Amino acid sequence: MREIFIKTSTSDNHKRKNLSIVEVINQNGIIAKAEKRYSYYVAEQSPFQDTENLQQVFQGEPFAPTRKDRHVSIKKIFDRKSGIGQMIYRVIGSFYVVQNLHLFAVVFMHSIRFDLFPDALAKHKF
Repeated sequence: MREIFIKTSTSDNHKRKNLSIVEVINQNGIIAKAEKRYSYYVAEQSPFQDTENLQQVFQGEPFAPTRKDRHVSIKKIFDRKSGIGQMIYRVIGSFYVVQNLHLFAVVFMHSIRFDLFPDALAKHKF
């Protein structure tokens, strides 16, 4: 059996957008759950009067917004005795978007979490 749940949300001030996708597979006495989360937050906004000012930003003059360096983390756990396993992969960083002479700095977090456990333990996990 396979189930998929999708949930999206946007904050009232439109600065944060979240997307969550959860997939649960129950097969041969094993349950596998994959949860993918994507979050975006608009951190900065800089209006420009013309395209020349905007081009100067990308050349490093006079205003260059700081960008977060990308950070990746992986956590993996597996217990052979109980058959429970978990892996979490997370990426945090930022990128820029230009729209109508506005420069937006967008901070993001993407994570994927995998859980694996015997069907007998499913009542305690969900």
